[in-house]
Amino acid sequence: MSTSRSLLLATITIAASCISVSAQRRWERLPPPRDPQFYEPRNKLEDFDGRMETVLIKGRTWVGTIRAQNGSARVEAIEIRDSSNSAQATGVIITINADGGPAGEIRSLIDYDEIDALVKAIDTASKASEAITKLTHFEVHYRTRGDFEVMVFKQLSNNAVASAIEGGFFDRSRLLLTLDDFTKLRWMIVQAKEKLDEIK
Repeated sequence: MSTSRSLLLATITIAASCISVSAQRRWERLPPPRDPQFYEPRNKLEDFDGRMETVLIKGRTWVGTIRAQNGSARVEAIEIRDSSNSAQATGVIITINADGGPAGEIRSLIDYDEIDALVKAIDTASKASEAITKLTHFEVHYRTRGDFEVMVFKQLSNNAVASAIEGGFFDRSRLLLTLDDFTKLRWMIVQAKEKLDEIK
């Protein structure tokens, strides 16, 4: 066997072994499936709701339910207290049930100190029109720390202005709303804040 053939064979053997090692190492680098309980809480309500080995006291007041084109959304004022140290978190919980979306309910927790910014964003989005951009279609989005999102957009199919809400972290659900329902949602969120102000 000539030297060039031996060198070529050795190069091919080394390359083949490197490829299999490289592929194996890449597979080892892939993260394991994620478990929701190991995620960092994104706001105070999520922090309290996920606490373990402590007695949590939860209070809720139902404010209203919106019936949308493809499901419903329930708005509630919520308070969570940790009995071990009397600390508490308050806010709004919006529960989305969307037809054709993920099975079950999708909950979004909104801290008390996020409510004013969310209401202001809804007011801004409600006034959106074609004047905000020189392009033919527009979208206005706002998302809270807990991944609750409100949006107003110009529809591609009929050029009408519509709105939607979306929630969830692993699985997301979207409800399509009329602008009137969008305004009702704002009113319900404000009512939930007023309920929380009454218990302070």
